[in-house]
Amino acid sequence: MKKHVPLSPREMSILLRWRSERENWPDEKRILDTITEAHANNKDLYLTPFQIGIVREWCEQELGNHYGGGMVINMEEHSILNKILLVNKKMK
Repeated sequence: MKKHVPLSPREMSILLRWRSERENWPDEKRILDTITEAHANNKDLYLTPFQIGIVREWCEQELGNHYGGGMVINMEEHSILNKILLVNKKMK
C-alpha cells in the first residue's frame, strides 16, 4: 500500500538532482520515474514503504551517514529528511 510523501515540488527536484549523476538500480529508476511524474504533473507523491526506505537511504547518503550522524545545514535538505522520517515512523 502506497503512502503519501508530502514533498514540495522544490524538494522533489532536489531528490531528482541528487540521483541524476548516479547509476541507479531498477527499483531506484522506478522511484525516480514516480517522482518525475508527480513533479511534472504537480501532483502528490505516493511511494510504497520499500520505496520510502530507499529514499531515506538517499537522504542519508547525501546528508552524511546514518540520519542523526551528520549535520544538515541546508534547510530544504533538512525538510526532506524530516518528512521522509515522519512518513517512515508512521508506517511502524
